[in-house]
Amino acid sequence: MSFNRYVLIFLLLSIVLLCVVQCYLTKQGLYLIRYTGNAEKIDELLTSGDIGTDEKELLSLVKEIKEYSVSTIGLRSDRSYTKYIEVEKDYLIDVVSACAKDRFDPYLWKFPLFGAFPYKGFYVRRDAERQAERLRRKGLDVLIRKVETFSTLGFFSDPVYSFMKDYSVYSLASLIIHEQTHATIFLKNRIQFNEECATFVGNEGALRFIKDKYGTDSEYYTGAQSYRADLDTFFALFRELYEELNSLYESEVEKEYKLTQREEIFSNFRQRVKAEYTELFETDAFRRIFELKLNNAFVLSVNRYTGDLQLFYDLYDKYGQDLRKTVDVLKELKGYRGDPKEFIQTALK
Repeated sequence: MSFNRYVLIFLLLSIVLLCVVQCYLTKQGLYLIRYTGNAEKIDELLTSGDIGTDEKELLSLVKEIKEYSVSTIGLRSDRSYTKYIEVEKDYLIDVVSACAKDRFDPYLWKFPLFGAFPYKGFYVRRDAERQAERLRRKGLDVLIRKVETFSTLGFFSDPVYSFMKDYSVYSLASLIIHEQTHATIFLKNRIQFNEECATFVGNEGALRFIKDKYGTDSEYYTGAQSYRADLDTFFALFRELYEELNSLYESEVEKEYKLTQREEIFSNFRQRVKAEYTELFETDAFRRIFELKLNNAFVLSVNRYTGDLQLFYDLYDKYGQDLRKTVDVLKELKGYRGDPKEFIQTALK
């Protein structure tokens, strides 16, 4: 085959790949523009008197959380969560992720400017299901999960959605602060770091917001503490599961044995949690954990948000559990080209 034919094939493949990426971005972008374009300004809605009590309480609380994230935590001040839109769904998008069955090797999608991502979001469920089926045909474990919102990193004004009326104060605060962290601290091709960082700031920021607003004796705070304790237990259980599976996958045994053994590990995990639930958890928030359809994509998805979470808490402790000072240190990572976790480890010395 001549050199020119190689060049031609390369160019054709590049054009096809570009078309696939662009078609996806264009379609999802149109949905995003429709949502953001139809959203109404929260300040105008609050002064107009044309909204119900539930909406007024939600929007007033969102304003407080957003202001707190900026003035107290030190996150970016932008236009996100300054608009509101009524939607029929009880969540925003379906996110697809995939992973090899015999190892924790995620499937990656590459996007211009933003880098590689181990997940892909769809506004229409059937589009997510089609993508999931294509991945299953490749022999991969696949996960489709419902996501309430996501950060456009300041490129758009991310709105508040009507289904958020049903959220607890803690859930609403952690979600908004999590996404505002993404808009403040985002490193290209460092997805696990980005998610762990946002999880840490979101969870701690939400608890501090409730403490400052309602006090430590309030039901809001004690309820949030109980939920946080259970959330930490959930994360710990899945870290243990990840480590057990990873030990199996890194062993020298045959692939068929790994696939058989992982199913036994999944079964033992479900049985243990079901038998010990009341000893492990304080609330019913995770009561259905033993009914989950577990696979590598699910386990890796949880680990992506929590795998090295302790590293952030070590930094937090070093600065006297001052969240703003901790965030200020993390913001120094902007433009940093090395391993961000090595940066934190250096800061801990």
